[in-house]
Amino acid sequence: MKKLLLQLLALLLAGPAFLLGCGFGLPAQYDESFLGELSDKCALLEQSPSPRIILVGGSSLAFGVDSALLEQEFPGYTVVNFGLYAALGTQLMLELSDGQFREGDIVILSPEQQAQTLSCYFNAEAAWQALDGDFALLARLDSSHFGALLGQFPYFAARKLNYFLRGEKPVPEGVYRHASFDSRGDVRADTPANIMPGGWDQNTPVLLEPGVLDAEFVEFVNTWAARAAEQGAQVYYRFCPMNAAAVQGDPDTYYDFLRGQLDFPILGDPNACVLDPAWFYDTNFHLNSAGRQLNTRTLVRDLKAQLGDTSKTGIPIPAMPELATAETAAGDDSDAACFTFEQRGGAAVLTGVAEEGRGRKTLTVPTHWQGLPVTAIADGAFAGCDALRAIRLQSADPTACVPGQGLLDGCAADVSILVPDGAADDYKLSYFWSGYAANIR
Repeated sequence: MKKLLLQLLALLLAGPAFLLGCGFGLPAQYDESFLGELSDKCALLEQSPSPRIILVGGSSLAFGVDSALLEQEFPGYTVVNFGLYAALGTQLMLELSDGQFREGDIVILSPEQQAQTLSCYFNAEAAWQALDGDFALLARLDSSHFGALLGQFPYFAARKLNYFLRGEKPVPEGVYRHASFDSRGDVRADTPANIMPGGWDQNTPVLLEPGVLDAEFVEFVNTWAARAAEQGAQVYYRFCPMNAAAVQGDPDTYYDFLRGQLDFPILGDPNACVLDPAWFYDTNFHLNSAGRQLNTRTLVRDLKAQLGDTSKTGIPIPAMPELATAETAAGDDSDAACFTFEQRGGAAVLTGVAEEGRGRKTLTVPTHWQGLPVTAIADGAFAGCDALRAIRLQSADPTACVPGQGLLDGCAADVSILVPDGAADDYKLSYFWSGYAANIR
């Protein structure tokens, strides 16, 4: 009995050590994913020559600014695009940039206009993937995140070991991968036109209402900006590009409210950042190539006005692209009667589970409803479906049907999201689906 107890104790002690070895000792496995860009952005921020124009925020910056054009208009500055991914949380980007500013820098904070990015939200699962291979960055994070990071570490280590043993790093197809970024931190992949059905994402409204801004986040941001100013930087807030079709609230009213919350100035006019859907790509905050040029031009004009620079802006207004729509392939629509839907624009949004579907253990999301492609699933659509154990998706493309941020609210924690063979990694690394990676099978 004593020998058995000693063996069990040895196994218990060996388990954590094995996980630590997998997580920290194995070669980076997520370095070719979209999140793999974080290390490069941090290195750029540390090593770039001053003075600099530093853009801090989420992926609306990565998709929305042409840093080379910005440098042409401000030839005495180096531009650093330090915007990456809203699902990491704005606070993580602020913490990683804190202490990296220098005398003469211009720092522009521009988060997406939604509740998650305007709060102290922190996604530990996404953070581990982004930090993979550059764990020294952990020292820059606030200790309040360590509990969440510890809780997610076994999953991260196990997934990393699985990729290593298979000899197959997760390398997403399309735009959302490390290779899409250039040396300044901009996304330079081909994004020619709006591919959202109806021109906008119905699951992510652009909120220009006071309630979207978290008071704790405001305090954190003001403290961060004060430290940047102490280092000699000029700090500004700028509204991100916003799809006019998705805007809720009044830009001017929200501007007046925000100006009373921040201890540093707001750059430009929010109305100039509310743009026609034709300038966007695949979300209400991601611009296409022409939209990026337009937004960069507006940013240049706003910054020159703030600095008293009367020189002419040499960036032309591009031609507005024509709206395109994503095509949804035919599939199994036999479960359509199990759901409720709403028509939004030229597409259908799955909004809930009908009575017929409430007792089902597995539900297949249809590809069409009343002839319209099903392109989105609303927040909490499966709430109250107590018997549900699996949600089946039919497309291998994670962008074909995008989820709300509260997709599994009200569901059992172990509900599986079943995707086609070979598509699991693409879904787990998807901009839209990565928040549900633990449930994807």
